[in-house]
Amino acid sequence: MLDFLRIAVRGLLHRKKRSWLTIIGILIGITSVVALVSLGTSMQLAVRRSFEELGYDVMMILPGELGGGFGGPASLGASFEIDADALSEVEGVGEIGLMSYESLYVRAGENEGFLDTLGVSENIFSFFKVEMVAGRGFSPGERGAVVLGVEVAKELNLDVGDTLEIEDRPFAVVGIYSADSRLDEDAILIPLPDMQALLGTQGVSMVFVRAAPGYEVGKVATRLEEFLYESRGRRDLSVQTMEEVHEVVQRALGILGAFLGGIAGIALLVGGIGVMNTMYTAVLERTREIGVMKAVGARNSQIMLVFLLESGLMGLVGGAMGTGIGALLNFAAVTAAKAVLGARVLEYGISWWLVLGALGFSFLVGAFAGLLPARSAAKLDPVRALRYE
Repeated sequence: MLDFLRIAVRGLLHRKKRSWLTIIGILIGITSVVALVSLGTSMQLAVRRSFEELGYDVMMILPGELGGGFGGPASLGASFEIDADALSEVEGVGEIGLMSYESLYVRAGENEGFLDTLGVSENIFSFFKVEMVAGRGFSPGERGAVVLGVEVAKELNLDVGDTLEIEDRPFAVVGIYSADSRLDEDAILIPLPDMQALLGTQGVSMVFVRAAPGYEVGKVATRLEEFLYESRGRRDLSVQTMEEVHEVVQRALGILGAFLGGIAGIALLVGGIGVMNTMYTAVLERTREIGVMKAVGARNSQIMLVFLLESGLMGLVGGAMGTGIGALLNFAAVTAAKAVLGARVLEYGISWWLVLGALGFSFLVGAFAGLLPARSAAKLDPVRALRYE
């Protein structure tokens, strides 16, 4: 076996330029596969960690149905009224957090513009595990206060104790929360009653409900749905558990990852065709060598093995280089996303099974692409091969 491997390596080194050009084709394909698949994995890991930190004992009450508009601030803009006191009486309901979203006009010195503003109840900080880098959260019944994300605080050049205007009303900065929090670091937080006063409504955009200890989340969600229907007479609100939302998001990311992987697979297919072309050329160039091997007793299976090893090695070398470059691209993407969008927006998505799978798959692609040329080499008539010029 070592002799066959040595002959295959010698064949690759004999035509270095052509081998490297072929290897680059596999390299590009594997780089695309590793980079795109790992990016999808990075997004899935980040989403899973977000839901785990928020807690699977948390439910959300929001307008419409899951997947029918939920997914970000744009969907949070739909406002609805709800009786939080009556909601707290439902069996199994523990803590309740309220949130209202709107893009409001903000002015701080010479800086002004429309910024994402969240009106929140005091306990929303515990729901999202908000970590303060300066100051504090809201006190019960506090009004005219604002808590800023660390990024928006930098943009507005504000610190604890400074003031800003929201819709021409003054607010004092009482705290700044870090980028490691679950809330968007570009957001502005004000007490929910202040938000409702600014908007002239008693509505909220979303309600978070934590199940009381010892209660099953699914059963509590069912009781909440029954309560909402009985109190409102219509099913305009839905109750979604974190597990349900997580499944929908992961399913969407899985479809996206499969789509991106399919696109990358096309590049890998092109690389495989390049391997096949190179191996057919190698068979023609080494026809006399094949005749000599057969003349000294080499079997067809051994001739075929040499060429399969040669094409497989081209795939393996390209796969190893492509895996390394793909891993570096994933690291760069995660680093850039953290720098631009926030410290916890992505996770590094390279795993051992992806590396081993990429290496094994690249070898198989190379070997499979060399299968037909290897069969052609094995079927050569030794007499004609020795006479070939």
